[in-house]
Amino acid sequence: MATLKVSSSVPSPLEDADQLRTAFEGWGTNEDLIISILAHRSVEQKKQIRQAGTSEDFTNSEILKVKAKNLNLRI
Repeated sequence: MATLKVSSSVPSPLEDADQLRTAFEGWGTNEDLIISILAHRSVEQKKQIRQAGTSEDFTNSEILKVKAKNLNLRI
């Protein structure tokens, strides 16, 4: 059975939000980066990342538009 090793230092929610935004930008998504961040965060940490990502000048609708654009979806 595999063992998951959690890093002793977790980046701030703002750093995670910035990394996730970067992973969704450009020509395609960086699925490995997205998984490496979200798979190693608790529910509470994910809520903090969501809040950090929307607390700047980036609203929920803008995030959805960027994600949809990168995934070739229409919203």
